[in-house]
Amino acid sequence: MKKSIIIFFGSLFLCLMITGCGGPSEEKIAKVQEVYAQLVQVHNQVVEAHKGIDDSSLDGQLVALSEKVAEIETMNLSEMDEETIDSLIETIYSFIASYEEHLQTISGIKESEEQAVLIPISFSLTNETGQVIQKLVLYEENDLTTKVNVLEDATSFEPGESLVGLMVYRDASDTPWVMELENGEGASYEIELPVKDFDEEGEDLTLTLDPETQEMICS
Repeated sequence: MKKSIIIFFGSLFLCLMITGCGGPSEEKIAKVQEVYAQLVQVHNQVVEAHKGIDDSSLDGQLVALSEKVAEIETMNLSEMDEETIDSLIETIYSFIASYEEHLQTISGIKESEEQAVLIPISFSLTNETGQVIQKLVLYEENDLTTKVNVLEDATSFEPGESLVGLMVYRDASDTPWVMELENGEGASYEIELPVKDFDEEGEDLTLTLDPETQEMICS
């Protein structure tokens, strides 16, 4: 289908056949040219927008619509009566509406594809809290399916130790990640990680404990 898109779904140019004498009034001809110009504009907008997505689900519909539009260029307006011209104008308006719907659909697809792009960011974490940490869970905010207990295969995260190769991901919305921790005495903590501020080349983070508030801090 991609080959068909390349062949049949290119940009349109203003090209209506007007030859011969008689036929509809100049006003009707001008109206057809006006709405056809709108059709050309929205068609070309869809062509460019479609190039920006990987999804091919609209290919068949766009090729079919493009072929219908191409039929208009074979029509000789001078051979039509005004009633036929009016019908043609309505048809062109319906094509414009279809392209505008496709434009909205493509916009939604593009947004979804951009949201799906994840940038991995690795980081190290050093325990300077003076506490033994028995549980350390990472997950993307509001997405519990991404929860990972990075200490699952380890006994504990001791004071002064460092964990390397930890990973979070940045999406198009810069959604924060959450770090849940539990010490050896069962006290739990929750820290928000602002991944939008993280360096894609990696981060070196340190866990500390505020002596006054006993709040755990990651910086």
